Amino acid sequence: MDLLGVADAAAELSVSRRRVRQMLARGTINGQRVGNTWILEPSALEPLRRQRATAGRPWQPASAWALLAIASGRDATLSPSQRSRARHRLNAGLASYLSQLAVRATARSFYAHPSTLSLIAAEPDVVLSGISAGGQYRLDIAATDHLEGYVPTTVLPTLISRFALDEATERPNVTLRTVADHLWPFGPDDEVAPPAIVAVDLLESNDDRTRRAGTQLLQKL
Repeated sequence: MDLLGVADAAAELSVSRRRVRQMLARGTINGQRVGNTWILEPSALEPLRRQRATAGRPWQPASAWALLAIASGRDATLSPSQRSRARHRLNAGLASYLSQLAVRATARSFYAHPSTLSLIAAEPDVVLSGISAGGQYRLDIAATDHLEGYVPTTVLPTLISRFALDEATERPNVTLRTVADHLWPFGPDDEVAPPAIVAVDLLESNDDRTRRAGTQLLQKL
């Protein structure tokens, strides 16, 4: 049986090498240290794989944002129980919970006149994410012809009216993820979402290149 190294395990779990080393050091994954190198059997990853398979119960949006808060280092407002549960889940990696994390927001697509995209992006209640955050995190997916971001649910109608956003379109160029106001996870100075959130948005894409960028960004966390 071929043994795995840290890089192999990280690729299998879609997490960073640092995360794998942390799990090995904590005993979350069983491995053996040889000098400065960790080695492990493929079967050592089975508990985490089973955790992924059994993690299909529906989540509440608050649970999704708690996990993303931990991944983003923004857990100050979480209760001790929320923090403990989210940290435990994070051991399996964010990529393990993409289906559950989908409840964090409602994605809506629109067409906006191209001349208004920069104006929408500059709105104080819009936090850029996904491909619109590519430049911020030095990803090779930056796009100027499509806007992607988060917005509080109660603010969206104002944006639709102000910028004549058309939802009945076959060629959308704006994707806005609406978040319930009481769950809004961003601060007043946030113009771009934290990398953990951006990575999850990218991983939800139907485009292979965009998903690869999301995986690469996760591995940097």
